[in-house]
Amino acid sequence: MSRILNVQWPIKILLAHPQAPFLQQDKFTIAADCVAFSSDNYGKMVGKNEGVMIGCPLLEDPDKMMSKLTSMMKETSARNIDVYTMEVPCCHAIHMMVEKAINGAGKDNINKNNYIVRVSSGEIEPYKPGVIDDSMIDKEKKAHGHGHGTHHEC
Repeated sequence: MSRILNVQWPIKILLAHPQAPFLQQDKFTIAADCVAFSSDNYGKMVGKNEGVMIGCPLLEDPDKMMSKLTSMMKETSARNIDVYTMEVPCCHAIHMMVEKAINGAGKDNINKNNYIVRVSSGEIEPYKPGVIDDSMIDKEKKAHGHGHGTHHEC
């Protein structure tokens, strides 16, 4: 993971500048905060000199995140963006935000690849928009305290 962290700073979506140099490379990655710590495979999939931004739609203001992503998509010359999130449904908002930001910026030349990381195994698989399986629902309930007297909304 250290090879990812030395590419650029800051890495948080809300802190990165829309004209940051890594956004002018051919490819960069947007990932949920938890992804890098949940999968050994993630570090192998991100290129050595590839820029990485992270964020969490549950813990950060989604309107600010959406605004920042839209500004970044307007400024980027990247032609490839990989998006990684955890399997929990609330994390899927990042996929939707990136798609909306690309469309809002009028960038039809960006190739976007979407992935989810399975919580239990750390395995990475393609994200399928609108598909929520039993494992995703179960992990969401466990992650956010459903059924334990605590309730958090995504």
